[in-house]
Amino acid sequence: MKVHFSINWSKTGFYNSGKRDLTINWNNGEGFPREGEAINIPKFIGGNYQSDETFMHNNIELNVFDWVENTTGWEVEMVKWDHHQGTTFLHILVGDKG
Repeated sequence: MKVHFSINWSKTGFYNSGKRDLTINWNNGEGFPREGEAINIPKFIGGNYQSDETFMHNNIELNVFDWVENTTGWEVEMVKWDHHQGTTFLHILVGDKG
């Protein structure tokens, strides 16, 4: 089943606010995330970072997804079932807890 993630993060002193849309095939045997649950977004990104999702800190290049995961964490804000052109899919809105 296709799961669409809309991932949003807030501006900090290290990076600007941003958004990433991601679609994955959810067939890992786990249940679907629910509103209010913590979720490990770097697991789904899999190291595929865009230039505006990385930043320098203490002369080390880091990415927003791991930074948020290791500091404030990611949280499922909304889960919505949707249907488009004959395909049912799940849309999940995720935000940083910061």
